Amino acid sequence: MPSSNQSGATSLKGLDVEHLSSFERALRRILETDIAEQTYAEVLDGLPLSASYLSFQYPQDGHPALEHEELSEGARERVREFRSNLDMSSLLFEAALVEAFNKSAPQSKEFYLRLVELLAVSCHRFAVEIFQLDEVAEKHKIYDVWRDSPRDMTRWDSFRDPTAFTHGPYIAVDQYPNGAADSVGYWAEARIFGGVVVFDRGEDGTESRQLYFHGCRRKGPRTIYPPTDQQFEKMIQFLLDESASHDNPFPVLATPQNRWRWDPWDAMAHHNIYRDRFERKISPSKGKPCVLNSIDWPEIKDDLYLINAMHERLEGKSVDEDEIAAAKEGLTKITPSSPLWSNEGQRTYQGI
Repeated sequence: MPSSNQSGATSLKGLDVEHLSSFERALRRILETDIAEQTYAEVLDGLPLSASYLSFQYPQDGHPALEHEELSEGARERVREFRSNLDMSSLLFEAALVEAFNKSAPQSKEFYLRLVELLAVSCHRFAVEIFQLDEVAEKHKIYDVWRDSPRDMTRWDSFRDPTAFTHGPYIAVDQYPNGAADSVGYWAEARIFGGVVVFDRGEDGTESRQLYFHGCRRKGPRTIYPPTDQQFEKMIQFLLDESASHDNPFPVLATPQNRWRWDPWDAMAHHNIYRDRFERKISPSKGKPCVLNSIDWPEIKDDLYLINAMHERLEGKSVDEDEIAAAKEGLTKITPSSPLWSNEGQRTYQGI
Protein backbone atom coordinates (compact mmCIF):
# COMPACT_ATOMS: atom_id res chain seq x y z
CA MET A 1 0.00 0.00 0.00
CA PRO A 2 2.83 2.48 -0.54
CA SER A 3 1.79 5.62 -2.37
CA SER A 4 3.56 6.55 -5.57
CA ASN A 5 2.94 10.26 -4.94
CA GLN A 6 4.77 10.80 -1.67
CA SER A 7 7.93 12.81 -1.37
CA GLY A 8 9.98 12.70 1.80
CA ALA A 9 8.21 9.51 2.83
CA THR A 10 9.59 6.83 5.09
CA SER A 11 8.59 3.43 6.42
CA LEU A 12 8.14 2.43 10.06
CA LYS A 13 11.12 0.09 10.08
CA GLY A 14 13.11 2.46 12.29
CA LEU A 15 10.57 2.38 15.12
CA ASP A 16 11.32 0.58 18.35
CA VAL A 17 9.47 -2.64 19.11
CA GLU A 18 6.81 -1.06 21.33
CA HIS A 19 5.86 1.65 18.85
CA LEU A 20 5.88 -0.68 15.86
CA SER A 21 3.94 -3.48 17.54
CA SER A 22 1.33 -0.99 18.79
CA PHE A 23 0.80 0.31 15.27
CA GLU A 24 0.62 -3.14 13.72
CA ARG A 25 -1.86 -4.39 16.33
CA ALA A 26 -4.04 -1.31 15.98
CA LEU A 27 -4.08 -1.36 12.18
CA ARG A 28 -4.88 -5.06 12.11
CA ARG A 29 -7.74 -4.51 14.58
CA ILE A 30 -9.36 -1.75 12.59
CA LEU A 31 -8.93 -3.42 9.19
CA GLU A 32 -10.58 -6.55 10.56
CA THR A 33 -13.73 -4.72 11.66
CA ASP A 34 -16.90 -5.40 9.74
CA ILE A 35 -17.30 -1.72 8.82
CA ALA A 36 -13.80 -1.61 7.30
CA GLU A 37 -14.31 -4.83 5.39
CA GLN A 38 -17.68 -3.62 4.11
CA THR A 39 -16.26 -0.23 3.12
CA TYR A 40 -13.38 -1.64 1.10
CA ALA A 41 -15.65 -4.21 -0.52
CA GLU A 42 -17.83 -1.36 -1.77
CA VAL A 43 -14.79 0.41 -3.21
CA LEU A 44 -13.80 -2.85 -4.89
CA ASP A 45 -17.33 -3.09 -6.29
CA GLY A 46 -16.96 0.30 -7.95
CA LEU A 47 -20.04 1.81 -6.27
CA PRO A 48 -21.18 2.38 -2.70
CA LEU A 49 -24.22 0.43 -1.64
CA SER A 50 -27.40 2.49 -1.66
CA ALA A 51 -27.53 2.53 2.16
CA SER A 52 -23.95 3.85 2.37
CA TYR A 53 -24.62 6.47 -0.29
CA LEU A 54 -27.78 7.66 1.43
CA SER A 55 -26.08 7.90 4.82
CA PHE A 56 -23.98 10.77 3.44
CA GLN A 57 -25.88 12.18 0.48
CA TYR A 58 -29.36 13.31 -0.45
CA PRO A 59 -30.49 11.13 -3.36
CA GLN A 60 -29.76 12.52 -6.80
CA ASP A 61 -32.04 11.40 -9.59
CA GLY A 62 -30.51 8.48 -11.46
CA HIS A 63 -27.42 8.08 -9.26
CA PRO A 64 -26.14 4.53 -9.97
CA ALA A 65 -25.64 3.78 -6.26
CA LEU A 66 -29.40 3.94 -5.68
CA GLU A 67 -29.71 0.61 -7.51
CA HIS A 68 -26.66 -0.97 -5.86
CA GLU A 69 -28.18 -2.85 -2.94
CA GLU A 70 -25.86 -5.85 -2.54
CA LEU A 71 -22.15 -6.49 -2.85
CA SER A 72 -20.90 -8.52 -5.76
CA GLU A 73 -20.15 -12.13 -4.95
CA GLY A 74 -16.63 -12.53 -3.63
CA ALA A 75 -16.04 -8.82 -2.90
CA ARG A 76 -15.49 -9.36 0.82
CA GLU A 77 -13.26 -12.34 0.15
CA ARG A 78 -11.08 -10.22 -2.15
CA VAL A 79 -10.74 -7.58 0.56
CA ARG A 80 -9.68 -10.24 3.05
CA GLU A 81 -7.10 -11.41 0.53
CA PHE A 82 -5.71 -7.88 0.14
CA ARG A 83 -5.63 -7.51 3.91
CA SER A 84 -3.82 -10.79 4.49
CA ASN A 85 -1.19 -9.85 1.88
CA LEU A 86 -0.59 -6.41 3.37
CA ASP A 87 3.07 -5.88 4.21
CA MET A 88 3.00 -3.34 7.03
CA SER A 89 6.74 -2.81 6.75
CA SER A 90 6.22 -1.42 3.24
CA LEU A 91 3.79 1.31 4.29
CA LEU A 92 5.12 4.81 3.74
CA PHE A 93 4.32 7.92 5.75
CA GLU A 94 5.52 11.48 5.97
CA ALA A 95 8.84 11.45 7.77
CA ALA A 96 7.68 14.16 10.20
CA LEU A 97 4.73 12.02 11.33
CA VAL A 98 6.88 8.94 11.84
CA GLU A 99 9.43 10.96 13.78
CA ALA A 100 6.74 12.52 15.99
CA PHE A 101 5.26 9.09 16.74
CA ASN A 102 8.69 7.64 17.45
CA LYS A 103 9.48 10.44 19.91
CA SER A 104 6.18 10.13 21.77
CA ALA A 105 6.19 8.31 25.08
CA PRO A 106 4.05 5.13 25.01
CA GLN A 107 0.65 5.58 26.66
CA SER A 108 0.93 9.38 26.42
CA LYS A 109 -1.72 11.50 24.69
CA GLU A 110 0.79 12.39 21.97
CA PHE A 111 1.43 8.68 21.39
CA TYR A 112 -2.28 7.93 20.99
CA LEU A 113 -2.96 10.90 18.73
CA ARG A 114 -0.05 10.16 16.41
CA LEU A 115 -1.07 6.50 16.35
CA VAL A 116 -4.60 7.43 15.27
CA GLU A 117 -3.14 9.66 12.56
CA LEU A 118 -1.03 6.79 11.24
CA LEU A 119 -4.14 4.60 11.21
CA ALA A 120 -6.22 7.20 9.39
CA VAL A 121 -3.54 7.63 6.73
CA SER A 122 -3.25 3.84 6.35
CA CYS A 123 -6.99 3.27 6.01
CA HIS A 124 -7.22 6.17 3.57
CA ARG A 125 -4.44 4.74 1.41
CA PHE A 126 -5.89 1.25 1.44
CA ALA A 127 -9.01 2.68 -0.21
CA VAL A 128 -6.87 4.62 -2.70
CA GLU A 129 -4.96 1.49 -3.69
CA ILE A 130 -8.13 -0.55 -4.20
CA PHE A 131 -9.79 2.23 -6.20
CA GLN A 132 -6.76 2.40 -8.50
CA LEU A 133 -6.73 -1.32 -9.32
CA ASP A 134 -7.24 -2.01 -13.02
CA GLU A 135 -10.13 -4.36 -12.31
CA VAL A 136 -11.88 -1.62 -10.31
CA ALA A 137 -11.12 1.22 -12.72
CA GLU A 138 -13.24 -0.51 -15.36
CA LYS A 139 -16.22 -0.37 -12.99
CA HIS A 140 -15.91 3.40 -12.60
CA LYS A 141 -17.44 3.85 -16.05
CA ILE A 142 -20.92 3.22 -14.67
CA TYR A 143 -20.68 6.31 -12.49
CA ASP A 144 -18.64 8.32 -14.99
CA VAL A 145 -21.29 7.96 -17.69
CA TRP A 146 -23.98 9.24 -15.31
CA ARG A 147 -21.74 12.03 -13.99
CA ASP A 148 -20.97 13.34 -17.47
CA SER A 149 -24.46 12.95 -18.94
CA PRO A 150 -26.40 16.07 -20.07
CA ARG A 151 -28.77 17.44 -17.42
CA ASP A 152 -30.83 20.42 -16.39
CA MET A 153 -28.28 22.67 -14.67
CA THR A 154 -31.04 24.62 -12.91
CA ARG A 155 -31.97 21.61 -10.76
CA TRP A 156 -30.79 21.46 -7.15
CA ASP A 157 -29.04 18.14 -7.81
CA SER A 158 -27.26 19.11 -11.03
CA PHE A 159 -23.86 19.05 -9.31
CA ARG A 160 -21.86 15.85 -9.80
CA ASP A 161 -19.14 14.69 -7.44
CA PRO A 162 -15.86 13.56 -9.02
CA THR A 163 -16.36 9.94 -7.95
CA ALA A 164 -19.18 7.81 -6.61
CA PHE A 165 -17.38 7.78 -3.25
CA THR A 166 -17.31 11.31 -1.89
CA HIS A 167 -17.58 12.83 1.53
CA GLY A 168 -18.85 16.36 2.06
CA PRO A 169 -16.31 19.01 1.03
CA TYR A 170 -13.47 16.51 0.56
CA ILE A 171 -13.56 16.75 -3.22
CA ALA A 172 -10.60 19.03 -4.00
CA VAL A 173 -9.23 16.42 -6.40
CA ASP A 174 -7.08 18.87 -8.36
CA GLN A 175 -4.87 19.39 -5.29
CA TYR A 176 -4.78 15.84 -3.95
CA PRO A 177 -1.57 13.78 -4.32
CA ASN A 178 -3.59 10.87 -5.75
CA GLY A 179 -6.22 12.94 -7.53
CA ALA A 180 -9.77 11.61 -7.47
CA ALA A 181 -8.65 8.47 -5.65
CA ASP A 182 -8.01 10.53 -2.52
CA SER A 183 -11.67 11.59 -2.42
CA VAL A 184 -12.41 7.87 -2.11
CA GLY A 185 -9.89 7.65 0.73
CA TYR A 186 -11.66 10.39 2.66
CA TRP A 187 -15.00 8.65 2.10
CA ALA A 188 -13.54 5.41 3.47
CA GLU A 189 -12.18 7.23 6.52
CA ALA A 190 -15.58 8.71 7.24
CA ARG A 191 -17.25 5.32 6.95
CA ILE A 192 -14.75 3.57 9.21
CA PHE A 193 -13.86 6.20 11.81
CA GLY A 194 -17.08 8.22 11.81
CA GLY A 195 -15.62 11.16 9.93
CA VAL A 196 -12.48 12.38 8.25
CA VAL A 197 -9.81 12.34 10.95
CA VAL A 198 -8.36 15.81 11.62
CA PHE A 199 -6.27 17.39 14.36
CA ASP A 200 -5.61 20.65 16.13
CA ARG A 201 -2.22 21.43 14.59
CA GLY A 202 -1.36 24.25 16.99
CA GLU A 203 0.12 27.60 16.07
CA ASP A 204 2.86 26.23 13.81
CA GLY A 205 0.56 23.82 11.97
CA THR A 206 2.56 20.68 12.81
CA GLU A 207 1.36 19.61 16.26
CA SER A 208 -1.29 17.10 17.25
CA ARG A 209 -3.07 18.66 20.22
CA GLN A 210 -6.54 17.21 19.82
CA LEU A 211 -8.39 14.70 17.66
CA TYR A 212 -11.55 15.63 15.76
CA PHE A 213 -13.93 13.99 13.30
CA HIS A 214 -15.55 15.74 10.34
CA GLY A 215 -18.63 13.57 9.95
CA CYS A 216 -20.85 15.25 7.32
CA ARG A 217 -23.56 12.60 7.57
CA ARG A 218 -27.11 13.39 6.53
CA LYS A 219 -28.41 12.87 10.06
CA GLY A 220 -25.34 14.21 11.82
CA PRO A 221 -23.62 17.53 12.35
CA ARG A 222 -21.81 19.56 9.74
CA THR A 223 -19.59 20.87 12.51
CA ILE A 224 -16.29 19.23 13.45
CA TYR A 225 -16.41 17.41 16.78
CA PRO A 226 -13.99 15.67 19.15
CA PRO A 227 -14.64 12.24 20.64
CA THR A 228 -15.80 12.32 24.23
CA ASP A 229 -13.31 11.13 26.83
CA GLN A 230 -15.24 7.86 27.07
CA GLN A 231 -15.29 7.38 23.30
CA PHE A 232 -11.56 8.05 23.07
CA GLU A 233 -10.80 5.62 25.89
CA LYS A 234 -12.84 2.91 24.18
CA MET A 235 -11.03 3.58 20.91
CA ILE A 236 -7.62 3.11 22.49
CA GLN A 237 -8.67 0.01 24.43
CA PHE A 238 -10.04 -1.59 21.29
CA LEU A 239 -6.98 -0.74 19.22
CA LEU A 240 -4.25 -1.67 21.69
CA ASP A 241 -5.52 -4.04 24.37
CA GLU A 242 -3.95 -7.44 23.78
CA SER A 243 -7.06 -9.27 25.01
CA ALA A 244 -9.10 -8.31 21.94
CA SER A 245 -12.21 -8.53 24.10
CA HIS A 246 -13.45 -4.96 23.66
CA ASP A 247 -16.44 -4.02 21.54
CA ASN A 248 -15.71 -2.15 18.33
CA PRO A 249 -16.29 1.58 19.00
CA PHE A 250 -16.09 2.57 15.33
CA PRO A 251 -17.54 4.55 13.71
CA VAL A 252 -17.46 7.26 16.37
CA LEU A 253 -20.64 9.24 15.70
CA ALA A 254 -21.55 12.58 17.22
CA THR A 255 -23.94 12.86 20.15
CA PRO A 256 -24.99 15.99 22.10
CA GLN A 257 -22.14 15.12 24.48
CA ASN A 258 -19.49 15.67 21.80
CA ARG A 259 -18.78 19.27 22.72
CA TRP A 260 -16.37 21.96 21.62
CA ARG A 261 -17.72 21.96 18.07
CA TRP A 262 -15.98 23.87 15.31
CA ASP A 263 -17.39 25.46 12.21
CA PRO A 264 -15.47 23.84 9.31
CA TRP A 265 -14.49 27.19 7.77
CA ASP A 266 -13.25 28.65 11.05
CA ALA A 267 -11.44 25.43 11.89
CA MET A 268 -9.19 25.60 8.85
CA ALA A 269 -9.07 29.35 8.22
CA HIS A 270 -8.22 30.50 11.73
CA HIS A 271 -7.53 27.61 14.08
CA ASN A 272 -5.29 25.15 12.19
CA ILE A 273 -7.65 22.21 12.54
CA TYR A 274 -7.04 19.79 9.67
CA ARG A 275 -4.85 16.81 8.85
CA ASP A 276 -3.40 18.24 5.65
CA ARG A 277 -3.89 21.74 4.31
CA PHE A 278 -4.82 20.38 0.89
CA GLU A 279 -7.70 18.19 2.09
CA ARG A 280 -10.45 20.70 1.27
CA LYS A 281 -10.87 24.13 -0.24
CA ILE A 282 -12.41 26.98 1.70
CA SER A 283 -13.81 30.25 0.41
CA PRO A 284 -11.97 33.54 1.01
CA SER A 285 -14.69 34.61 3.44
CA LYS A 286 -17.06 32.75 5.73
CA GLY A 287 -20.60 32.39 4.48
CA LYS A 288 -23.66 32.72 6.67
CA PRO A 289 -25.47 29.46 7.53
CA CYS A 290 -29.07 29.14 6.39
CA VAL A 291 -30.13 27.61 9.69
CA LEU A 292 -28.62 27.26 13.16
CA ASN A 293 -29.56 24.04 14.94
CA SER A 294 -28.67 21.95 17.96
CA ILE A 295 -27.42 19.08 15.81
CA ASP A 296 -24.50 21.25 14.73
CA TRP A 297 -24.36 23.23 17.97
CA PRO A 298 -25.66 21.35 21.08
CA GLU A 299 -25.24 24.54 23.10
CA ILE A 300 -28.22 26.05 21.27
CA LYS A 301 -30.47 23.55 23.03
CA ASP A 302 -28.87 24.47 26.37
CA ASP A 303 -29.45 28.14 25.70
CA LEU A 304 -33.11 27.62 24.82
CA TYR A 305 -33.61 25.47 27.92
CA LEU A 306 -32.17 28.17 30.16
CA ILE A 307 -34.29 30.88 28.54
CA ASN A 308 -37.41 28.79 29.16
CA ALA A 309 -36.31 28.01 32.73
CA MET A 310 -35.70 31.70 33.35
CA HIS A 311 -39.25 32.58 32.28
CA GLU A 312 -40.74 29.71 34.29
CA ARG A 313 -38.94 30.85 37.43
CA LEU A 314 -40.04 34.44 36.89
CA GLU A 315 -43.61 33.13 36.64
CA GLY A 316 -43.19 31.31 39.95
CA LYS A 317 -43.03 27.82 38.48
CA SER A 318 -40.65 25.13 39.72
CA VAL A 319 -37.54 24.39 37.69
CA ASP A 320 -35.12 21.47 37.64
CA GLU A 321 -31.89 22.67 39.22
CA ASP A 322 -29.91 19.68 37.94
CA GLU A 323 -31.01 20.35 34.36
CA ILE A 324 -30.15 24.02 34.78
CA ALA A 325 -26.67 23.12 36.05
CA ALA A 326 -26.14 20.71 33.15
CA ALA A 327 -27.22 23.32 30.61
CA LYS A 328 -24.92 25.92 32.14
CA GLU A 329 -22.03 23.48 32.02
CA GLY A 330 -22.80 22.80 28.37
CA LEU A 331 -22.46 26.50 27.62
CA THR A 332 -18.89 26.42 28.96
CA LYS A 333 -17.93 23.85 26.32
CA ILE A 334 -18.04 26.05 23.25
CA THR A 335 -15.44 27.32 20.81
CA PRO A 336 -14.89 30.77 19.27
CA SER A 337 -16.74 29.53 16.17
CA SER A 338 -19.95 28.83 18.12
CA PRO A 339 -22.93 31.11 17.40
CA LEU A 340 -23.17 31.58 21.19
CA TRP A 341 -19.56 32.63 21.66
CA SER A 342 -19.05 36.09 23.10
CA ASN A 343 -15.83 37.91 23.87
CA GLU A 344 -17.68 39.62 26.70
CA GLY A 345 -18.03 36.44 28.74
CA GLN A 346 -20.67 33.80 29.39
CA ARG A 347 -24.35 34.59 28.97
CA THR A 348 -26.47 35.28 32.03
CA TYR A 349 -30.08 34.34 32.67
CA GLN A 350 -32.09 36.37 35.17
CA GLY A 351 -33.08 34.43 38.25
CA ILE A 352 -31.09 31.31 37.44
